[in-house]
Amino acid sequence: MSESMPIDKQKVQQETKPTEKSNLTTHVISPRLLKALEYETPMSKFLKKATYMSRKDELGNLDFTLGDAHEMPLPGFVEALQRWSVPQSLGWYGYKGNLPESQNTVSTVLKERSGLSFSPEDIFMTNGTVVGLAICLKILAEEGDEVIINLPPWLGYRRMIHLTGATSVGVNVKNDFDLDLQAIASSITEKTRAIIINSPHNPTGKIFSEKTLQDLASLLNDASVRYGKPIYLISDETFNRIVFDNRSYFSPTQFYPFSFLVYGYSKTLMAPGQRIGYIAIPPTMPNPEKMRKIISILQGSSFGWCFPSALMQYALADLEKLNPNIEHLQSKRDWMVKELREMGYKVNPPEGTYFLLVKSPWEDDCAFAELLASHGVFVFPGTPQEIQGYLRITLTANEEMISQALPKFKAALEEALAKDS
Repeated sequence: MSESMPIDKQKVQQETKPTEKSNLTTHVISPRLLKALEYETPMSKFLKKATYMSRKDELGNLDFTLGDAHEMPLPGFVEALQRWSVPQSLGWYGYKGNLPESQNTVSTVLKERSGLSFSPEDIFMTNGTVVGLAICLKILAEEGDEVIINLPPWLGYRRMIHLTGATSVGVNVKNDFDLDLQAIASSITEKTRAIIINSPHNPTGKIFSEKTLQDLASLLNDASVRYGKPIYLISDETFNRIVFDNRSYFSPTQFYPFSFLVYGYSKTLMAPGQRIGYIAIPPTMPNPEKMRKIISILQGSSFGWCFPSALMQYALADLEKLNPNIEHLQSKRDWMVKELREMGYKVNPPEGTYFLLVKSPWEDDCAFAELLASHGVFVFPGTPQEIQGYLRITLTANEEMISQALPKFKAALEEALAKDS
């Protein structure tokens, strides 16, 4: 302030007076977001009612709900992280996008597994499958669009689609859990932007055959031509290496050009807390340059920093050499299938994934899951997964857990049958 200017002391005092403490207590949050979050999925409705689920982590209870491994990490996993945690250059732990080393690793493996020559520049590293799916949906769907999912779906699809503004259109699988191609074709409209295919399928464990995927590609191509715009296929391949009985696995991206392969290593490595995955676009996709640019922008903006940690990318070449012990998982599958069937349960042996689908002795599967919980065994009922009358049991439980749980499964079944008589 200039010395020649008169000072208005009263004005200065008013301007420097401390602001009175605000009495505001209401947050102002995006109305669009709040409306989207009000959307209730079958899973959110279940968790709101099923208070017993809060007890699953209590000491002594046996948790068969999620895919967390109840065994030690795969041999070589810790050593790989230790090796690559030692800095080999300046900026070792700086910001890292799609590291060429990790892209090359994925490109090589995909060629070996699918026969398709995925270019390294068409591999986009993510911190898991969920982010990869979110990026694909962000690209494809908006208000008024439709995305087809197969029922029963992975429990996160409906909310992810809803948050884009689009509508999820559910199509039931057939009685043998295979894709109902006729129903899918009938569900496609001019609003359809994409379909999500999950194989091996969670929660049924079904692996879709080469013939089924070829026929799916044909009907998607026909519908795309009919409506004058591509209908995209998002292939969620989270479990594509958890395959039993030496079955063959085929990626839908082998048969359809307008597709995205989304993968995460958490299930393969049985370490869901260490996040790394990728989006891959096949060499058959037309005009890939446009998709490359859009995905690259979304990786670093729309959902935050979507790249995996530098350490996980450095270690990927070593981590790719690790394989889950399929023989061990399959032996646990066969053990539980045999024991549960002898008790009187009806069990669907999965072709892939590490989940068993068991028929609930009660039509109200949530009620039976609560009865099991009273015996100290926690499973996911089918209703929140849109397959009423079933229970989903994870095979990532260790052998001691299974030994302890089997008598409890038997006791719960006997109690249920006694109440019915």
